[in-house]
Amino acid sequence: MARRAKRRKPKQSYASLQASISKRETAKDFVENLAGDLYAELEADFNLLIKTTVADLTSDGQKGGYSPVLTGFFASNWKAGVKPIDKTETPKGTEWESIKKKTIRVGGKTKTVLAPGYTPLIKQRHVIPGFRLDQRVYIGSAAKYASYALLSRKSKLPSYTQGGADSTNLNKRIEEIMTDRKADIRVGAGVRGGMFTGRIRRKFEPGYRPQTQYIPLK
Repeated sequence: MARRAKRRKPKQSYASLQASISKRETAKDFVENLAGDLYAELEADFNLLIKTTVADLTSDGQKGGYSPVLTGFFASNWKAGVKPIDKTETPKGTEWESIKKKTIRVGGKTKTVLAPGYTPLIKQRHVIPGFRLDQRVYIGSAAKYASYALLSRKSKLPSYTQGGADSTNLNKRIEEIMTDRKADIRVGAGVRGGMFTGRIRRKFEPGYRPQTQYIPLK
């Protein structure tokens, strides 16, 4: 007579096994969702930093800003892109074309100034696109004469890009805005990078918010 096989009793009920599997799947989904949320936050911070930097540079170096200004055309043409910024923009056909200049002699040297009754015009001309976090972003002025303007004594761009004593500079913007990642932002020939502490400050400093002057250009 054949011997009947002894039925083994399961160590875990079907219901508890299903609950265990479901729990593991939920934990996996949680981690994936968290990673996605963190990446999205970093990418948003990265784009805010780029837009804020362009807004900072769209300013008069002689009035608390950074760019050298005569008509304001150079300061108004800062752009951001994934390739070095082409210097092709001229005032022809723009509002800046009507701003008159004249040449005078000061101390035996020739100097170009605005004609009487004219004032500089500074406003952001170019919309800043969105960028991915893994992209290298270049920032520069698209004015055709940008290379000469960068050498002007009116310029305070070195103090902004290299972290001078001014209340606002690129390093401080990075600390204010970015979170837990390195950046590679190029302004002219300068490169700044570093670890960002914005998230830590938001966590331990109640009421802390990044101080920016960025206004979206429509």
